[in-house]
Order: sequence, then C-alpha cells, then structure tokens
Amino acid sequence: MQQPNSPPIHRKVGAGRGWRWFVEAFQIVRQQPLTWVLLTLVYLVIQIALSVVPVLGDLASALIGPLFAAGFVMAAAKSERGEELELADLFAAFRQMPGPLLLLGAMIFGLMLVVIVAAVAMGVSGGLMAGLFGKAAGAGAGTAAGGGAAVALGALALIGGVLVGMAYWFAPTMVALNRIDPWPALRASLKACLSNWLPLLVASLVLGLSCMVALLPLGLGLLLWIPVAFVTAYTGWRDVFEPQQ
Repeated sequence: MQQPNSPPIHRKVGAGRGWRWFVEAFQIVRQQPLTWVLLTLVYLVIQIALSVVPVLGDLASALIGPLFAAGFVMAAAKSERGEELELADLFAAFRQMPGPLLLLGAMIFGLMLVVIVAAVAMGVSGGLMAGLFGKAAGAGAGTAAGGGAAVALGALALIGGVLVGMAYWFAPTMVALNRIDPWPALRASLKACLSNWLPLLVASLVLGLSCMVALLPLGLGLLLWIPVAFVTAYTGWRDVFEPQQ
C-alpha cells in the first residue's frame, strides 16, 4: 500500500496526449474565462512589481513562483468540481502550504544556480585550455578549440536547464494536491517527464506555437494563454499520475 505523502506512481502515455493536455487545459479555462483573466492580471501586476526591485525582486519571484503555480492548479481543480472561482483562489497556496512551496522555489533556484555555475566554470576552463592550446599550436587551432568549448558550454546549459524544467513541471501540483514533500516531488516529476518526454515535447511545442498566436493581438491573448499554460501542467499530472477510473 502506498504510504501517506509518498510520490504517486507515474505511467507512460502516448505522444498525442501532450496535445490533449493543452486542449483539456483550454476547456477548463474557457468555462470561467473572465475570472481566469482577473487571476492572470493580478499575477502579472505582482510579477512586474517584483521585477523593478533589483536582485531581491528576482529572488522573491523565484521563491514564490511555485506558490502561484500551485494557486493556478488548485483553481483548475476547483473549477473541475463545478465551483465558482474567485480572486482569493490565486493565493490559496499562500494560505494552505506556503512552507513546502517556498522550499520548492528555493530548491529550483539552487538547481539553476548549479547549472549556471557549472556552465560558467566549464566555459572558463575551456577558454583557458583554448588559450594554452592556441599558443602551442597556432591561432587557428586555438580558435577552433574555443569554438568547441562554446558549443559544449551551450549544450551543458541547455541539458541542465531542460532537466531542471522537467523536475519542476509536475512538482508544484504534487506538493499542492498530493501533499508530497518538495524533494520527492522534484524527483518524481523528473522521472515522470523522462518517461513521458514525447508528450511533454508535444505539449511544449503546442504551448510555444499558441504563445506566438496569443502575442498577435497586442499581447492580449496572453491573459488566457498564461492560465492555460499553468493548467496544462495540471492536466498532464492528472493523466500521468492520477489512478485510472
């Protein structure tokens, strides 16, 4: 029997499910579109206000990011139960589980710092090696070595960023709805995303293309695209982790 607060067991789904995650998220949002727009507007105002505060604003935004993600997810679950949404739902996670989600934000921030530091360290060491090699073998060889180091640096940063993104994708939902501790939630999310990288890729591509469409009417489409993006993580979690009926 599964122990309380232990990560749920994930299952592997087909690539086409990534499209369904987006469609189901859109269907949830369109049931109460005006309320979702209100939630998004308040969320954006808070993020913009934090962005004007040097350094501390970015740190605060990173720490409370999972709290807002969980708020959107909990609002989606509430909407599916047929209940009316209200502005307070955006801050539901702040009231119910601030500690675990703040810790989750700190963990993600730390993991991204590790990726950045590792990439910079690799770039510095690659530059030093290219300089030494260039002196020994000539300028052309040094330039080639430097180019190779830059490519390796970019690949490391990309792979690290993708892995951290996978670890985060389902984590706020599991902390909020499964009551999983942050670190097990990150590990369970990473494992589930690695098993379901194809539907995750499809969902990411659909979100990317729909974002470009949302930007066309003076960016106003983002007021609905942003909640759909958050809720897509919820519909994906429901498909991958929830027991089949």
